[in-house]
Amino acid sequence: MLLLALPLAIAVWAFGGYAARRERNNADQRLASDLSALADSYKRAMAKARIQATTLASSRPVQRAFLNGQARAARRIQRRYRNVLLLPGPKGGVIPVDAALQVAAVEVRRRTVGRVIVVVPFDPAEAGRLAREAGLAEGLRVAFRRGGRLVLASGTTGFHPQATLLRAASVRVNDSMYRAIAVPIVEGQRRTDLVVLERSSKIAAAANSVRWRVVSVGLGLVGALLTMLYALSPAIARSRVVRQQRDQAERVLAHVGDGVFLVGPDGVIRLWNAAAEAITGLRAAAVSNRPAQEAIPGWPAIAALVPVASLPGDGNSTPRAETVPFETTDGEIWLSVVGVTQEDGTVYAFRDVTHERRLEDLRSQFVATISHELRTPLAALHGAAVTLREHGGDLSAETQDDLLAMISVQSKRLADLVEEILIAGQLDAGSLSVVKESFDPELLVRETVAAVQMRMGTERRIDVSIPPVLPEAIGDPDRTRQVLLNLLDNAVKYSPSGDRIEVALAVVDQHVRFAVRDEGLGIPLGEHERIFDKFYRLDPDQRRGIGGSGLGLYISRELLRSMDGRIWAESEPGEGTIFTFELPVAKRAPTPVGV
Repeated sequence: MLLLALPLAIAVWAFGGYAARRERNNADQRLASDLSALADSYKRAMAKARIQATTLASSRPVQRAFLNGQARAARRIQRRYRNVLLLPGPKGGVIPVDAALQVAAVEVRRRTVGRVIVVVPFDPAEAGRLAREAGLAEGLRVAFRRGGRLVLASGTTGFHPQATLLRAASVRVNDSMYRAIAVPIVEGQRRTDLVVLERSSKIAAAANSVRWRVVSVGLGLVGALLTMLYALSPAIARSRVVRQQRDQAERVLAHVGDGVFLVGPDGVIRLWNAAAEAITGLRAAAVSNRPAQEAIPGWPAIAALVPVASLPGDGNSTPRAETVPFETTDGEIWLSVVGVTQEDGTVYAFRDVTHERRLEDLRSQFVATISHELRTPLAALHGAAVTLREHGGDLSAETQDDLLAMISVQSKRLADLVEEILIAGQLDAGSLSVVKESFDPELLVRETVAAVQMRMGTERRIDVSIPPVLPEAIGDPDRTRQVLLNLLDNAVKYSPSGDRIEVALAVVDQHVRFAVRDEGLGIPLGEHERIFDKFYRLDPDQRRGIGGSGLGLYISRELLRSMDGRIWAESEPGEGTIFTFELPVAKRAPTPVGV
């Protein structure tokens, strides 16, 4: 017992010293916090002085006094305000050096005829006023540091050593030791610091008080612990072997990658390992010794689906694991769970298969989408080819041209679909080559709009809005053209014939902004982010006859990200859509004449 008591007593004494040091550190932190409040109070005083100087400089009496050279009127106005100087002309005059100044020029007809100077002095009165306004605790003192002197509310004095005080330090002031910390309020040759001081003796007394309180409580606890250990030593010895065996089992379970938990015969959770915590987000402390149906969300439904074997490792009796959904605070995940019965209850093991499940869903969605998109062009190509082969000699030249045009259009559609699939795969693999160079956004927009306009014919028109001065953008011009073409194709597909489509360029916060506006079907508010997901389509069943692979907006977003750009949508159902994307500017645009 003595061998145990000695290190415990040493630890208690060391912890008391740590508590005392922590109390001293807390005192320094409180000083820093009080200095921050004091600095805020000083900033408010300077702001008031600036407002006062500006207000006086713009007042008619002051302007008339300076404009007409009425020195007596200026002095009369000056006497009405505390710490205000009215000086004629743009410079000159006697200005206080032991003060902070807020200067406002008095301008009449675009000519400076005088200055209004509001003085915030570094004197004892100002130090006392700042301390009162900041509401500092009792015993704290406020000072202005000017060189090697401190200007306190009680007067001016020296201090030693001449430290910077930008961090809390001990200084001697009038034969008394203080902890002090400062912040600069005026830089340069007239450097002035704002200082907060607290007596070192007060801090030391508080630290010693904390030390002895901690030591007293600690020694009392050590005594009580030794007494209890002496009484319980036989029981402790008997349980040591059991505890070692349990600790070994828990260490093994803690390093198992699968989640493992034990549900007793009474339905109460007896064990919950670290992997189970990491996978489900449920802490062992929150679920242990609680009924499973209360601690695990949806447990009755899960227990009904999960197979339970009677013997572990028996290939004949062990069923395959069941994949079940599980709700967490971050959303739904999928778990592959299996159970085995034993004397203490049922042991369940599970692993997270959410990623595999989502990959399977994406594969199924990809196959369904691509199959649907391939069916129409392949059917058209097949029909046109068979017709030309079997009846080409009997068809008129016009019909043959129509069939060849159909083959050309559908072949282009298939090529575009394959290109989208390839680009999406390269983006996922990180192997797509994207350059970053300067290009003319106006030229790119006009060329792209002209190409789309040529395909649409004269049924509808695309309006272009470009500012008179536009900087170059940084990015890949080919990939940017691909994004713009995709947005224009969407605007054409999702807006009725005859509705207006507009492409606009602008410069916003050092970015070139491209916007494509249509007056079409619009997008529901909850879908503004989902439309950029892979394979997502607003009309998956093509009830409106609008096809698509669901890859265009996903590819556009990823291409813009690779060029340090971004894209977003603004829309209301039935009121059209605005797709906007931005790229960094290559250089600042010149300011137009007259702006």
